Amino acid sequence: MKESLRPLPEDLKLFASPLACSAAVHLVLLELGIPHSIEFVDIYRQPHVVLESGRVYRELNPKDSVPALDLGSGQLLTEVGVILQLLCDRSPESSLLPRFGTLERYRVMEWLSYVGSELHKTIGPLFNPVMPEAAKLLHRQKLQRTLSYIEQSLATTPYLTGPEFTVADAYLFVMIGWPPYFKLDLRPYPHLTRYHARISERPSFRRTKDLMAPVLGRVTLPAFPNFADEIQVASAGA
Repeated sequence: MKESLRPLPEDLKLFASPLACSAAVHLVLLELGIPHSIEFVDIYRQPHVVLESGRVYRELNPKDSVPALDLGSGQLLTEVGVILQLLCDRSPESSLLPRFGTLERYRVMEWLSYVGSELHKTIGPLFNPVMPEAAKLLHRQKLQRTLSYIEQSLATTPYLTGPEFTVADAYLFVMIGWPPYFKLDLRPYPHLTRYHARISERPSFRRTKDLMAPVLGRVTLPAFPNFADEIQVASAGA
């Protein structure tokens, strides 16, 4: 029996972590003006812990990853791209995701998929201190190719799919840096640099930073890679 999707609950809750990809969902919740609460999770320690309650996060979400959206009635939705679609489909008047069935929507979904598989999954292994250097070099080279493709795509348009900011831009934005903590070296990419600066001025991002700031001192932040050095090593090894 198919389960129909209920309206978003008034007590909608997002499980998120500072500086993580879950910030893309937080940005979109703020862009859409959807009432919600945030439960911050320390994903930088083992086991992952919900900060306010101290509860082991895996007990709430077996995937043990963020974001996760608590829809109430025992329903938990995970994965960035899926959550972003749900939120926008519940706000059809928004321009953050084009109407279902249109080519414009599939272009946004194309970029969501690309950012997740080609950028997000390339950056992640560079945080692993025990990953062999030879394997890291392959990821650095892939990162450089991916950023070069995105740079080329932004040469003629302010956002990934045209003149409008979409959920794909929210995802890409949080993946290319949170200065001064984690940041990609965007100096070789002038279009990406302007893109990042443009989105940094959005009220939703400023609000996200304000809400995240007091939490940063409560989590165990990792030693972030120096991506300026990463790109130089990748170029030398290419």
